[in-house]
Amino acid sequence: MKEYITHNLQETIELGKAFSSRLHTGCVIALTGELGVGKTAFTKGIALGLDIEDTISSPTFTLLKEYEGRLDLKHIDAYRLENVNADSLALYDLMDDNAVVVIEWSNFISDDIDYDFFVSIEEVDEITRKITLEGRKL
Repeated sequence: MKEYITHNLQETIELGKAFSSRLHTGCVIALTGELGVGKTAFTKGIALGLDIEDTISSPTFTLLKEYEGRLDLKHIDAYRLENVNADSLALYDLMDDNAVVVIEWSNFISDDIDYDFFVSIEEVDEITRKITLEGRKL
């Protein structure tokens, strides 16, 4: 487990970018934290590190956004899916060897998913964040 403190939005994005160097196709990342804490900003950093040029935005209403880059990215937002199981969403079909998968609000999905990394973001104050990274390959 590793803990980091970021002091602004740009540092959160940069940490996500640095974290992306640990990723490979087939990685599944659980991303948790309160509303507005910076989950999508961290994902923007991951996308930058994967050489994705598209603008990254939260998939809250579409549930899934897909992006192409050096490694493809599937960005899932489970905020509206509390206590829904992964089978009924066909999430397992999205978790293949062809992309990196980031699941925001992963704690809302009731099934056990084999995550490679767990990323937790906590608000310290209005702009400061504590980001905890856990995983087999840290």
